[in-house]
Amino acid sequence: MATNFESFVDNESASEIRHRHFKLTDETEIIDIRAFQRTYEGAYLRTAMLEITLALSILRIFDIEFYPIGAVFSVIGFAFMVIGLNRRIMNNKYFMGSKPAPYFLTSGTPVLVMTVIIVIAYLAIIPEIFRLQ
Repeated sequence: MATNFESFVDNESASEIRHRHFKLTDETEIIDIRAFQRTYEGAYLRTAMLEITLALSILRIFDIEFYPIGAVFSVIGFAFMVIGLNRRIMNNKYFMGSKPAPYFLTSGTPVLVMTVIIVIAYLAIIPEIFRLQ
């Protein structure tokens, strides 16, 4: 006869048990969800709004020579928005999806993608700045 631990190891993964027992009545679970939303969703979406606002300010205030710089900041803003919405989908799938996610995906890949996008964007801005002088 199998013990409870052996049946747990053989039949259900930890994420399946978490999903089966997940209820929004536990105070710590609610705090965890809020922390994930603030960190993984909110930070990306706030940064996206900041970048898009900066791009619109550059496009609106300055002359036509600055349009490439404003366009670069708008691309960065939209990239942050896509990553933020993707993180929202991943969080919802992890916490409240119909099929439990096997593990929680940390931000390694999105951070790497955004780092590459920002480095390329700033390398595109440098020649534009020198062209203005």
